[in-house]
Amino acid sequence: MEQPKKADCQLSLEEVLDKLSQYCLYLTKNKWDSEEVMQEAVVKTITKYSKEPFPPPVSLLKKIAYNAWIDRIRKQKKEKLVSEIQDFASARKKYNEWQIQPLNKLTPKQLIVFVLKEAFQFQSAEIAALLQTNESAVKSLLHRGRTNIISETIHPLVQSSWEDLNQEELLELVDVSLNREDPAVLIRFLPNILRTSKTSLPSNSTLYLAAA
Repeated sequence: MEQPKKADCQLSLEEVLDKLSQYCLYLTKNKWDSEEVMQEAVVKTITKYSKEPFPPPVSLLKKIAYNAWIDRIRKQKKEKLVSEIQDFASARKKYNEWQIQPLNKLTPKQLIVFVLKEAFQFQSAEIAALLQTNESAVKSLLHRGRTNIISETIHPLVQSSWEDLNQEELLELVDVSLNREDPAVLIRFLPNILRTSKTSLPSNSTLYLAAA
């Protein structure tokens, strides 16, 4: 069988690549993207069909180019989505930091009561059960907490209430709890607060009642 001349093969290759180029431009509507997709399609074809005669059918090249372009679109959408999620998370973190900042004016118990009541809409009876106290004490803690939050300064008794607890650690737990919308993260820390509040000052102390 007579072999095709080299010039004929070259012409055939040029025709195939020209049709592929037009198709890629039709797909992408962009010269730069079309050239990249075309190059990717040719490379993938050579790699996958290395034992087949080149150039392959235009239909095969178009199919590979189409898949390559779809993969690019999906990747771009995924990257955009990831970027939007990161931006949203960053904005939400800043918002939560703004929300959490005034909470450093609260005692540990006031902090727990305020977050459970205001952020998670717990009932006073539910909070009382968690803190092993009564509803009147919970309402008192909430009232004093709200008063402390709007105060321009941090009361010295509030500062002393954190001597046996890590305030920064608890505020971080509040942040995590709010971000996850899960009060359980915060509730798991309650035994530490209850333990330290019982050992720090006598329960009948005036100082204890003011800083509770």
